[in-house]
Amino acid sequence: MAQTSVGSLRLYGVAAVESGQAMSLAEGTTLVHYRALAAVVEPSPYSVSTLEDNDVSKYLAVLEEAHSHSAVLPAPPGTVFRSQSTLTRWLELHYFTLTEALSVVEGHAVARVSVTSRGRQGEDAIRGLTALAAESLRLLRTQAAATVTLPKADGDDEEGVVARASFLIDTQRWQGFVDTVSKEAKRQTSLDFAVTGPWPPYDFVRMQFGG
Repeated sequence: MAQTSVGSLRLYGVAAVESGQAMSLAEGTTLVHYRALAAVVEPSPYSVSTLEDNDVSKYLAVLEEAHSHSAVLPAPPGTVFRSQSTLTRWLELHYFTLTEALSVVEGHAVARVSVTSRGRQGEDAIRGLTALAAESLRLLRTQAAATVTLPKADGDDEEGVVARASFLIDTQRWQGFVDTVSKEAKRQTSLDFAVTGPWPPYDFVRMQFGG
């Protein structure tokens, strides 16, 4: 049975902030502080529910706005704490892990790169193109602080996507990374490259709850 609580809070992410900062990092949210950390939150029923499209859109908008002001660790969509005291206790228990993770992503943003074959290809040709894409991704990896290979998405086969990866890039080197992707697109004439971002570090954060 779903439970409700007047004081329950939806957690969007955890940010690095100045002690005592009162200004919210994203419209419609507030901050719950613990030392040099702040949870980006809003009031929410304490219940288990399916996320609607508008909930996901808001989740992304809040994190992208917060990321424009501070380093932020995204929480899993739909994360709700029963009370502020429960959330504060969680921040306290995981303080050093969270601050260490924030130190890694601070000053960085995520670039997502998808590699697509040009035109329809047979199975043998796709295997060859996948090898070429992997070669390019290895090159891009040298410019990133971290890399995650992304799983196939629905429709990738129909769209000719042969590889996807996410790269954690120093924001001061962002344009250089984008330029390298463009050079690979020119070098690998049988492949198209698309880069999106800068994004918050969605693909590089795995928060743990419970226990």
